[in-house]
Amino acid sequence: MAHHPLTQFVESIGRLKRYNFRQEDLINLLRTGLYTDLNQEEIDSFEQYLRYLGIDGLSSFKQEFTKNHHGKFDLEKLNKLRVRVLDPLETLLTSRKQKAENLLSKWNNFLKDAHLTKQLQTLSATMEVAEQERQEEVWKAFCHVMEQFATVFEGSQVTLDDFLALLHSGMSLSNYRTIPATVDTVLVQSYDLIAPLTSDYIYALGLTQDHLPKIAQNTSLLSDEEREVLNRATQEGSQLLIASQENLKKNRYTMLSLVNSARKQLVLSAPSLLNENESKESVYLKELQDFGFSKVEKRIDRKNLSKDDIGSYHSLLSSLVAYHQQGEMETSDQDLTFVKVLARVMGKKLEDQGLENPVLPKSPKSKTLDTETLKALYPEDQDFYLSTSGLTEFYRNEYSYYLRYVLGLQEELRLKPDARSHGNFLHRIFERALKMPSDESFDRRLEQAISETSQEREFQAIYQESLEAQFTKEVLLDVARATGHILRHNADVETIQEEAVFGGKEQAFIQLDNGRNLYVRGKVDRIDRLKSDGAIGVVDYKSSLTQFKFPMFYNGLNSQLPTYLAALKQEGNTDFFGAMYLEMAEPIQSLQTAKTLSKAVAETNKTMKYQGLFLEKEIKNLGEFYNKNKTYQLSDEEFQLLLDYNALLYKKAAEKILSGEFAINPYTENGRSIAPYVQQYQAITGFEANYHLGQARFLEKVAKSNAKETWFNKIREELER
Repeated sequence: MAHHPLTQFVESIGRLKRYNFRQEDLINLLRTGLYTDLNQEEIDSFEQYLRYLGIDGLSSFKQEFTKNHHGKFDLEKLNKLRVRVLDPLETLLTSRKQKAENLLSKWNNFLKDAHLTKQLQTLSATMEVAEQERQEEVWKAFCHVMEQFATVFEGSQVTLDDFLALLHSGMSLSNYRTIPATVDTVLVQSYDLIAPLTSDYIYALGLTQDHLPKIAQNTSLLSDEEREVLNRATQEGSQLLIASQENLKKNRYTMLSLVNSARKQLVLSAPSLLNENESKESVYLKELQDFGFSKVEKRIDRKNLSKDDIGSYHSLLSSLVAYHQQGEMETSDQDLTFVKVLARVMGKKLEDQGLENPVLPKSPKSKTLDTETLKALYPEDQDFYLSTSGLTEFYRNEYSYYLRYVLGLQEELRLKPDARSHGNFLHRIFERALKMPSDESFDRRLEQAISETSQEREFQAIYQESLEAQFTKEVLLDVARATGHILRHNADVETIQEEAVFGGKEQAFIQLDNGRNLYVRGKVDRIDRLKSDGAIGVVDYKSSLTQFKFPMFYNGLNSQLPTYLAALKQEGNTDFFGAMYLEMAEPIQSLQTAKTLSKAVAETNKTMKYQGLFLEKEIKNLGEFYNKNKTYQLSDEEFQLLLDYNALLYKKAAEKILSGEFAINPYTENGRSIAPYVQQYQAITGFEANYHLGQARFLEKVAKSNAKETWFNKIREELER
């Protein structure tokens, strides 16, 4: 009964007491379905809000829920649920050491307040009769353990922790009965202890030659021969028993007792296989047949075999594993389980014969969306919108796009700071600082932006929640000040726009073959303009080092910067100096490699640069804060090829999405495994790289991974095709 909800109910309450009201234990208690009369929807909403808050401890739960995320949670309803959940628990868990009788009385009141019996009745109402009997057994075991506790600890002082531990231990060690409830009494014993007329019905099992007659083994220090010698030398009336001589007498008596043991019906049974070895029928059974007793032979009906009829499990398993290893020697070192091996072998046999078993696990496949569904999702008279992140998700794994952007699957909200909240916080600081009048020093503007952003209600709720969150905020402020070094000293450019939104209906990004317009929506973190000639460039803030890579771009996984440039070009801009990433991080240098502080500063300045794509003709106008690697310097022709191929990537993705086909094809970079961030939905898709790597998307590669000329040749070929 260790896995029954009632056992888990007791365990969760014990853990709540022992670990001072942890969130996870309270959620487990609610999930049993036995605590309070909350419905499933109320339990789910309460759990979602608890995970959003991330709180632990009774004092935290006693405080009124006030934090919200853009009005997503119904705080009034959640606070009512909080009171209903906490009141019975608080009364029980604050109990001190007391007499067992008083503790049981409090426990009884708690069970009434928690509506335990009502929830148990609801749980078993829809079950079959056999399952309802098991529920009754659990309740009897529950009551029996409490009765034993009351008897043993009567008048003793007991703590609530000890009581709950004993109750949980008693429930965990209880077992369901194996005898049907319709049977009055079943007595199980060795057949050599049987007596005549023992019961109305007797069923004797395993009567093979090895067990009947039962051969008594002499395990004493004296052998039978030595016993015989001693018996001859001793007087009458004092003799040692010789087992071999007694066997025949005793076995004859046992057999006669067994034959006469039943008052109404006797069944003697002997298997042809015992413990996976062939066994012979007992000689006594053969004698009974000579006396006229009837013998019924039962054989396996091979036409109606089931999994329960497999006699030799171990030999079957070893045969299957050996067969599998012969077929796939390269995977023999993996720890393959019996179920997987059996499924694969059966699947291979069926596939060879052109058959298919829908029950067996197979390669995960998605179904094309119905025409009616597509019309509802993407009406033909409406334009189609796609974002840069959506495009990347599609080429990362088509089915991931379906889950996130078609079904709208979302990650759980968390009040604790994460990478997304860190990015928003730093973005807001720089947006404020760059919008302020430039007549003040940059350092003063930055500090004012930090102060104003920190006071925003959204960030106050996140970064004042705990000491850990406050420390995280201090680290982020150090990052903001370090990144400000580039903005402070970069006199070659001026910022003309922050958080620039693009993708309006003024002009379509591209037009598909069926005439439908595709619009790409997004937001550029910052747009800069060169003071020398007025050329513009786009900047995207990143919390880690990010670089543009031609292999990833060609495979549809790095289209952010080209999309920004294409969007600005559509708005009428013609002169560009580049598109780049700016890492928002506090640089760290190892003093083992940099022997002096001046060298450490020089190495730090090398890392604090804009990384991205730049126009060759504008390189002379860019200062020291730009990474001018020749690999990322583009001519006008290459710049246009980049934009054209980017548009082709959007076109292919849009047409596939509008057709309703979303393959389960996470990309693999090395051809051997799938990166964890690519395969986030394995529990939904069932995709396993060990078995389904053949349907993964293998990235296009060239000899030198980041050779610009080679990749542009492939781009030209693809555009011509």
